[in-house]
Amino acid sequence: MTTIVIGADSGVGLEVAKSYGQHGQKIILVSRDQKKLNAATKELRKEHIAAANYACDVNDFAGTDKMIQELIMRDGKINNLVFNVGNKHLDNALSSTVGLIGDIFETNVLSAINAAKSFIESTNPNLPRSIIFTGGGAGIRPSDKASTLSLTKAALRSYAYTLHKEVATDDIFVGLVTIQGIIGSSDKMAPDKVAQTYWDLLEKRDQVEAFYPEHVSHSEFE
Repeated sequence: MTTIVIGADSGVGLEVAKSYGQHGQKIILVSRDQKKLNAATKELRKEHIAAANYACDVNDFAGTDKMIQELIMRDGKINNLVFNVGNKHLDNALSSTVGLIGDIFETNVLSAINAAKSFIESTNPNLPRSIIFTGGGAGIRPSDKASTLSLTKAALRSYAYTLHKEVATDDIFVGLVTIQGIIGSSDKMAPDKVAQTYWDLLEKRDQVEAFYPEHVSHSEFE
């Protein structure tokens, strides 16, 4: 079986790809930067993980649709999608223009919706499939230091929950990993440790949302 990881040339996305690959999945890495993709693909292959890549900007919705269709033509056993794209621009409730907020919403929410719908419509309905989105603690605990990030992560969280319910009877698992901290800010927040949560959520399939770290009571931006 094959997993597409969007937003996967470094950090959590690449570590998620490694985790899935170590569990027997063939990996297709997707990001905008072909050079970084090639380096990441080489890194996976050094770990004996079957890997390929595709350069695509997910804000190009037609381009994303084309990518998924082309990948399915090459490999009809694509059954998992991990969506790890996010614009982490920090602002307060008044500092960003409506235009900038709209651009960030397109990246953080609309591109995720488009990729998920395209994946569902294009992949083989006879395969057990999954979609896991990367969420953020700001979607639960809004911060005045991350106003637009907070509202977009809240919107993505809402969509993940509603999509989970909509496609459950079609043997499609939809989940959300909510990262409640700043990646790389501590040993606990190392990308490889965060990434383990994705496979655990997929394997158990018993809840919509998994939190990492599990118990957090304050905003990561405090």
